[in-house]
Amino acid sequence: MWRERRLLWFTLAVVLLAGASLVSNAARLALQAQERQAATEQEARLWHDQGIIDPHDAAHVGRAVHSPVRPLAAFDPGISDFVGSSVFIEGHVQNPARYRPIEGGAALSRFTGFSAAWTLQVVAPLMIILAGFATMSGELARARLRQELGAGASTTALVAGRLMALVAMAGLLMVLMIGATMPAILLQDVSEADVKAFAALSAGYVLYLFVFCALTVAVSGLFVSARTTLVVLLGFWAFATVLLPRVAPAVAETLAPTPSAVAFKSALIEDAEKDVDVHDPKDQGLKAFKAGLLANYGVSDVADLPINFRGAKYEYGEKLSTERNRRHFDQLYKVYRRQDRVQRMFALLSPTISVKPWSRAFASTGFGAHLSYLRGVEDYRFRLMQKLNVEIKHHKPQSGERHYATEIASITRDVIYRPGELSLYDVAKAQAPNLAILLVWAVLAIGLTGVSAQRLGQRW
Repeated sequence: MWRERRLLWFTLAVVLLAGASLVSNAARLALQAQERQAATEQEARLWHDQGIIDPHDAAHVGRAVHSPVRPLAAFDPGISDFVGSSVFIEGHVQNPARYRPIEGGAALSRFTGFSAAWTLQVVAPLMIILAGFATMSGELARARLRQELGAGASTTALVAGRLMALVAMAGLLMVLMIGATMPAILLQDVSEADVKAFAALSAGYVLYLFVFCALTVAVSGLFVSARTTLVVLLGFWAFATVLLPRVAPAVAETLAPTPSAVAFKSALIEDAEKDVDVHDPKDQGLKAFKAGLLANYGVSDVADLPINFRGAKYEYGEKLSTERNRRHFDQLYKVYRRQDRVQRMFALLSPTISVKPWSRAFASTGFGAHLSYLRGVEDYRFRLMQKLNVEIKHHKPQSGERHYATEIASITRDVIYRPGELSLYDVAKAQAPNLAILLVWAVLAIGLTGVSAQRLGQRW
């Protein structure tokens, strides 16, 4: 393999291209981090500069919460360019994320898709096939294998030796890729958890590339002709890395269709119309809540309540609307999870379909990380809105004032946004099925090499 200079130059070219992609991705992520930090600071200033106003008006003014920039996205962008990067929070409403980076213009769209992760998922298996398709069948064609067996070598030792050589080449590629990745990642603000996640991510790729190494050597030993071996391996490569990863999502969408944005919003509005409307004094649900509150305090009129009824009803309404919105969004997320399960079935035919979610999960660029961000934002939104409602509830307007007003900055300073983050344990637990499928592929590939060695022994 070392004498095959074309393979060497091809490897260097791929590593250089992947390195260039990493550097450009890291620079883009650094710029995104600066932009989002500046936007976050501006949002905080706008929120705190509202001054003395009605807290419920502040709830409808709202503010935006931006998603964090993931350092490992330089290695595997995942879906981070295709999901919203900001959520606008306000009273009574759970808004979806918006402002997708992919909408940033043509300059970005020209480079989407190519990354170090894509290189290891698609290009590296092709390199392994080109390097190893003739390891056994080529020796058969040149009758060199007969000489090796005649010298006393066993077929098991010959197959294992060639497998070790191919694994060593794949390992060298991994080392070069990691070496190109680390500077790009270290340019950003990485944590110890990011380093551990990258180690787990790399371990998944080692197992993935080992599968292709074992399959290449095994198939090479099953066919006498190197040309036949190459055709079979290239066919499997195209099927496993190019075709199935595109077919699987389409099949998943067909079996578990995602509701359209219009249908989802219509269902949400229809459900809201059946619920209590705290802004409508004639609403029967609001009347029932009012009667219960009066009975609880032993008074007959709202004016006699020791609390501000306006704040109490807003607090009640926020709780109801949050539960309602959560039900609908959870149903949507269940559809996404069903789609993931359907796609995972195709992983039994392609190891690429297992390594993709593994890579994205540990790079924090998959749907799990995005969902964690959305839930963290919703938790913050609910706590912030209820803080405003409770403030109204505990303060009645002064004589001559229509509504109670206060300084928003002072009453919401202790309501802090805590980004939703998945622990490495949670990520590993969620990715256990994909790891199991990769291990099954590895065992099957090793078993196939054993069959290949046995057939070679019988043939010669």
